[in-house]
Amino acid sequence: MSAASKERQARLCNIVQKIFPKVMQKIFKESVSPRGLQVKYQRKHIPIDLTENEISLMEKLPNIDDFTIELCYKILRYENVLHEPSCKWGNVPHDTEVAIGDDVQRILNATNDVISRKSEEISELYYEEFHKRTQDVLKRVDNYLCQDTSIQLYQTLQNSDIDITDMLQQLALMQQVNVIQTVDEDSENIERYSRVSRVIIDTFLNIFRDIIRSNISANKLYQMCLPHLKSFSSDQQTVLKGANSSNSYDSMDITLIYKLLRQLSLISPPTNGWGNKPEKADMKLADDVERIRRYRNHLAHRCNTNIGTDEFDDYFDKFRDIGYRMDLNFFNKTNYERLIKLHKTCSMDKQMQTKYMNALKQLENIKLQFENKPIKFFWGESFNQSLMNLRSILKEESSEEEKRKVRVQIIFQHEEEVETTIDILNSLRDEINKDLSGIEFIVATKGSVVLHVEILAVLLETDQLLQSTLILFLRRILERITTFNTETIDLVLIPVQEFTQWNAPTTMGEPVYLEFDFEAELFKTNDKMEEQFRHISDAIIIHSNGGGKNNNITATVLPICLENTRKAEESFTQAQTPVKYNLPIFVTLRKQLNITKSSNEKLSISSCIKTGNTLVFTDYHINDLLFVIQTVLISITFLCPMDHMGYNRDR
Repeated sequence: MSAASKERQARLCNIVQKIFPKVMQKIFKESVSPRGLQVKYQRKHIPIDLTENEISLMEKLPNIDDFTIELCYKILRYENVLHEPSCKWGNVPHDTEVAIGDDVQRILNATNDVISRKSEEISELYYEEFHKRTQDVLKRVDNYLCQDTSIQLYQTLQNSDIDITDMLQQLALMQQVNVIQTVDEDSENIERYSRVSRVIIDTFLNIFRDIIRSNISANKLYQMCLPHLKSFSSDQQTVLKGANSSNSYDSMDITLIYKLLRQLSLISPPTNGWGNKPEKADMKLADDVERIRRYRNHLAHRCNTNIGTDEFDDYFDKFRDIGYRMDLNFFNKTNYERLIKLHKTCSMDKQMQTKYMNALKQLENIKLQFENKPIKFFWGESFNQSLMNLRSILKEESSEEEKRKVRVQIIFQHEEEVETTIDILNSLRDEINKDLSGIEFIVATKGSVVLHVEILAVLLETDQLLQSTLILFLRRILERITTFNTETIDLVLIPVQEFTQWNAPTTMGEPVYLEFDFEAELFKTNDKMEEQFRHISDAIIIHSNGGGKNNNITATVLPICLENTRKAEESFTQAQTPVKYNLPIFVTLRKQLNITKSSNEKLSISSCIKTGNTLVFTDYHINDLLFVIQTVLISITFLCPMDHMGYNRDR
């Protein structure tokens, strides 16, 4: 063993012992509040396996000057304040991977490498490369911390003298950092589930409320819902009435707001239509509304709380994208993206974790209903409610109701080879359905594996019928799939909600022709005439579907022409000129009177006498009364553009 290799080993030990812990402490202070950590530790809210030495160090909080590399790493990872290295914890990052988490992993690897190497393995080349890698890491850390203290500490240490024998003795007592088994996996799963739940319960709900609030007031929305209240559950009706009273959406949940946005067409529909999964390139507001609903349902329908790191990161990447687009939709007056990023990394004690975990689970309250090995059947409140409603209908309705089919989704919770399984099932659809009675397989889609099936309503009438139908069907499914490699298979049943269109959309309505008999006396003055038109307008608005809240009515009035035939063409031209009142009205020739005569007659009509509501036409050559008109027929055309719900906005 050469003296040179011993000196190189001692100097590397000096870096590991005096620089790396200080660098980790600086990263720690940047990411975690020592005082906040002290409170959590005192309340026993940090379920980490700590050594006796680490416990004594935790007792000194908020002072962290003596925190070791491993203790800093444990806390940083438990608090989830650093992105996991691209190579995952415990591996070697690629040279191109230079995020702060990657450099923390490099510090851990370098520490363990120095501790485990023998002095003869510390060649001059290894020594130089170690120093170069260390300087690169320290420069990036300083850049991350917006300072230059780490590289300064390194340079100072390089110029200092060391006691080689003492340093090698200290190195012999050092233990490698345990990188893998530092945090209880169940605790991490619960925390990840809770963080995802927080986005669903808080941020996404607030986004939905902002969307509907920006499109319509709660009072006006309630008026639009009045003709359709029976389509809402009793709880939803209570919420709608409360929203009307307070003119606020604070009590509405995602499910109800989604139904209102969709049924009342308050926003333009998603690119692929309501109820369908948006494509990655679909960026309309309603596409993100549909995404949020699907995320909410997918997470609420889980029968377990296990969310792995990859799944967790994928959720938050997509959540952040939604938050970013929502900020743009609201002209950057919101901070949804920043808030979602905060939810991923902010401090969450055990009480907060439990709060959000329970809140999400209680949305559906998924429970094990029965088991037929190897399959466990789960379903929650929405399926239970659907069963109760259906069974109530079956008792009251005729036998024809038994022929009705109910669409149900069956979700395989733990399916790894999703693409393969879906392809197999869809290719065997006819074979699966052959000889099945009362249940039909429709299609398999992603989301684990989701089976869409239709079941005769009568087969859901009792628990026994439902269970036997499902067991028979699932056995046929499992016979054709070889990708299941678990002892038990968890299935969750979900009812498919049917949305009946309340009002068919209409882009533009045809003119509505209304004919009235007026007493001629009512047209004696402009005031009287205008008063009658107002009465007509008020009557139409009151009895319209829109509840009388729309305006900008356009009407055209077509009267009978009272001029003689010689001036008819001139009268027609004049009648096209608008008569300007507060209510826009246009007068147009409705009818010309062509008076025929016999060959021995000569007509000379040049005047008309009006008495009360009677018009008298006379021939002055023969002193004869030709005809009498008692009333004047007026045709009024209301040009009413239809809104997107089929209501006449303007009447």
